[in-house]
Amino acid sequence: FFFSSLENMEAVKEKNMLAKENNKRQKLNTNAQKLDLPRLGLGTYQIVSKDIILSAFQIGYRHLDLASCYGNLNAVKEALIEVFKPKVFGGLGIDRSSVFITMKVFEITSEIYIPDLLKRVGVQYFDLLLYHIPNHIFQTQSKMEASWQTILAEQRKQNVVHIGVSNCYKQHLNRLLKYCNDNHLAFPYANEILINPYVMPVETIEFCKYWNIKLIAYCPLGFSYSETLLGDERVKLIAYELDCKPSQVVLSWLIKQGFYVIPKSSIEDHLKSNFNLQETDILFNTFMIECSLDAFNQNLSWDNGEMLPFILIDKKAKAK
Repeated sequence: FFFSSLENMEAVKEKNMLAKENNKRQKLNTNAQKLDLPRLGLGTYQIVSKDIILSAFQIGYRHLDLASCYGNLNAVKEALIEVFKPKVFGGLGIDRSSVFITMKVFEITSEIYIPDLLKRVGVQYFDLLLYHIPNHIFQTQSKMEASWQTILAEQRKQNVVHIGVSNCYKQHLNRLLKYCNDNHLAFPYANEILINPYVMPVETIEFCKYWNIKLIAYCPLGFSYSETLLGDERVKLIAYELDCKPSQVVLSWLIKQGFYVIPKSSIEDHLKSNFNLQETDILFNTFMIECSLDAFNQNLSWDNGEMLPFILIDKKAKAK
């Protein structure tokens, strides 16, 4: 790998200098319409109703996570028309500048043309454009380099504010960051990957945090094993103690760890409870939730990331 886990002091100093230069490049390569990525957003996979999206905005959501392959852009566009329409005309009257929209694409080609996607969503720019999976862009070194140059071009055209990747792990990011560093190009702003208390790819998480790459956690409440995660006795115990929902415990924990979460739901009550996380702030005055380095269940993930269990530790008991 380009960045080894065992480094001497000179290498550490050089990494720090490179990180500072990367921060400067990121600032130079962003548009005027800069908006911070909200800590909690709405995943839209399999959401085909504009009413659900409208409800999310009425509740307070300001981040939409989209993809060109989700098959719901018509519903998204219809919802956003109502979202941005002034209140005097019956809309929600929310300003575009206060809404963060992420779009994921497999590639950028004549078939997947960013201006066309913008028209389909009904906006002038995306706040964040991600390559959806590494399979397409990391086939060869030349393919990766050309792909990154293409997405940078969309940023220069001001079609997008930030650029990044999705489903990329340390082995992918090592190659990309080396290329960016050697050619003085902006690093990825964000990496959207599968993260929840049962699935924690530690090396990738540490790598991204060191290089200031924001980590967006999709399926933060699990996917096929959501019932198992939310029914975990340790999660249920905390939820019982705080009189809140297990989903609020999990999402609050992930946000406290520094992740950006995008749970999805087509049920309005779930949208509300997921968004109202401030009610669980007491959690971190009473308990400390930590990850153990022991593997939990290798069958819960489709990638090779390490699994970490969700462990509740009573601070008072630990102090003794």
